Amino acid sequence: MNPWLKAGLLLLASNLAVALNMYGVWLFGKNSWLSWLLIYGPILGITTVVCRDQYSFTFAFSTWLAIAHGLAHVIFPFLDEHLGVVKSVSVWEDQTLHLGQAILFATILKGEKSNYFRVGAGLFILANCVNVVAGYLCWGKACHEVYVWLSLAPALASGLHFATGALFQQPTTVTKRGLLLQGCSSIITFFLFKSSDDMLMLFARCRFFELYFIAPHYIGYFISRYQSNEHGPRLLREIGELVGVYPGKGGQAYKSKPKEWVEGFNTMASKSFMVDFSKQA
Repeated sequence: MNPWLKAGLLLLASNLAVALNMYGVWLFGKNSWLSWLLIYGPILGITTVVCRDQYSFTFAFSTWLAIAHGLAHVIFPFLDEHLGVVKSVSVWEDQTLHLGQAILFATILKGEKSNYFRVGAGLFILANCVNVVAGYLCWGKACHEVYVWLSLAPALASGLHFATGALFQQPTTVTKRGLLLQGCSSIITFFLFKSSDDMLMLFARCRFFELYFIAPHYIGYFISRYQSNEHGPRLLREIGELVGVYPGKGGQAYKSKPKEWVEGFNTMASKSFMVDFSKQA
């Protein structure tokens, strides 16, 4: 399949996953326990399986970052369905997690040999560092507008994290194109939210700012499970491996004893986020 098309389809599926979960929150109610279960239940299950089966550490970290970022919007609700932007709630804590997203992006593509990319990635991380400081010093103060424009950097980091969840274990060509597509999309979204408080409040009502980072990991997780599992004749076994009840092909050597966890962590750290299918031929 054409890399652009495949990347676009994976991102589209991720957006649909976000939309369906938002609709569920709308039906259940923002603060319903069912909404909490809908948002955090699956991702907690996925991150458990990812650690058990010793997936790439970058993907495991991405799931943790998604959960942390979702909870940050709950603990520091600076975006509200009634008021829109709430300047009385601090924002720098949330922006620190966006810095983590920028670092995650640079880590995934650390093998890039282009000096232009390395410089660009360094500047991108630096911009997010400056944004954290600006969020602390300027949020709700005289220099607030300066912070608003600097927040384009974390908006881009958000889009790249969204793509990270969706593109796990895809070929390098697909991953790079997907990151580019979603990066452009996130910049457009930044200006849409900046120009419309009504849109921002509607999305806050459906807990979009939590789901945006969590739901794409469902796509990356299930696609990677499907690609790695060797399908046998037993349908229930196949389904069990796909959802993570049983260890799949990548989890046959997972470590269950605490004294073996260091070895397991080293295994995770040695695995690549992207996959080179040419080596599997």
